[in-house]
Amino acid sequence: MVERDGPGQVILGALAPHPPLLIPEVGGDMLLEVENTRRAMEKLALAVKEVDPDVVVVISPHGPLLPNAIGIWAIGTLRGDFAQFRAPDVALTVENDLELFSALLDEGQALSYPLRGVDQNMLHRYGYPPELDYATLIPLYYLEKAGVKKPVLPMGMGFLKPRELYQFGIVLRRVVERIGRRAVVIASGDLSHRLTMDAPAGYSESGPIFDRTLWELLGKGDIEGILNIDPQLLEDAGECGYRSLVMMLGCWDGKPIKTVPLSYEGPFGVGYGVCIIHQKGLSISSLNGNREGSHTPRRHPLVELARRTVEAIARGEQPPSPKDTALPKDLPSRAAVFVTLEKDGRLRGCIGTLEPVHSNLAEEVISNARQAAFGDPRFLPVSPDELGAITYSVDVLGEPEPVADEGDLDPQLFGVIVRSGRRVGVLLPDIEGINTAAVQVNIARRKAGIGPDEPVELYRFTVNRYT
Repeated sequence: MVERDGPGQVILGALAPHPPLLIPEVGGDMLLEVENTRRAMEKLALAVKEVDPDVVVVISPHGPLLPNAIGIWAIGTLRGDFAQFRAPDVALTVENDLELFSALLDEGQALSYPLRGVDQNMLHRYGYPPELDYATLIPLYYLEKAGVKKPVLPMGMGFLKPRELYQFGIVLRRVVERIGRRAVVIASGDLSHRLTMDAPAGYSESGPIFDRTLWELLGKGDIEGILNIDPQLLEDAGECGYRSLVMMLGCWDGKPIKTVPLSYEGPFGVGYGVCIIHQKGLSISSLNGNREGSHTPRRHPLVELARRTVEAIARGEQPPSPKDTALPKDLPSRAAVFVTLEKDGRLRGCIGTLEPVHSNLAEEVISNARQAAFGDPRFLPVSPDELGAITYSVDVLGEPEPVADEGDLDPQLFGVIVRSGRRVGVLLPDIEGINTAAVQVNIARRKAGIGPDEPVELYRFTVNRYT
């Protein structure tokens, strides 16, 4: 357990995304496609449990939004569920910290800072539902799952200028310290909604730029840089987490901080990032990953080639040359290849080909390793400080063969190709959590944007996997 350092303080801050698919009863087998985010949310919840706060503050972009103020829930017992996502039985009931609410409202009034309580009259006035929104519920769901049942203080984000939003965190910290609360502050928010052509808000080149910029600044703890992100970039990126994040970051004004990025992915064209922030010097055991010893096992030459490629490019060096690469004679001279990167047991990038597109196997591996690390649109490019935590696997594919139906598939033995016209979905075999052909085909359909009832051609293929 973390020792208590004082009577009142903000102990922990976090950025937490809110795709409803993170709720198993909502996501079903699609939860596999946000597996990195799910694991990171569980790790965040364990960190909150370890620091043992008195209250959890949640700032939501889908909470009660007021035109010229920040709206804070003023109702004692609050409830919410996932009925709008066809999971009405998944419900949470929490107690609002009304003492903290009152003290915060008084402080705001004394400083002429625009805070407003959201009670039944305010809900009726603006036509808001009386339940907590899903962006507030999702982090609370993971906290409750980890055994964290604490009073909360939920609120909506504000539409103020960034430095005015940042001032909120300063006010909140002052009140938390004055009344003796130990608080965790969670900024609920997704990043860009415009990462890919099939993203829900359409594609914008600003989407990946924004996510990359914000994630790099967060990783360095550069709060000033975050406050100075170009407003036009924010608008073009179509994000929904920046304001919540800035409000939370104000809690750390003037303090030396450590940021712990846990995961980033964008599987549906929307960026999901989980990051923890705390004051330097605080040790949280649940965030300390287990590192292997100094012994490095011998890697297969294909895996070694993928590793050397990624590490060289990440460091600004020339990647290996296919002409200077000798591979075992039992490997095919040409083949389709997938290169997969994992970090801390979670997917970090995966790119491959269904048929060979280069003149030899070495060139195929080098090209796909580069793309998996720096061109997979679901993830940010690999940075040099990640290299020690990344593991690699290389899949050499056999020739695809057509099959009549799902009865000829086995997700443990065969990969699958689902084709409808120009749309093609591919899934490798032996993926954790995919145990039936039906689930395998459904995920491949979704990856290609093929509807569940559209006719498709099915192919299976074998894989030689080198890890």
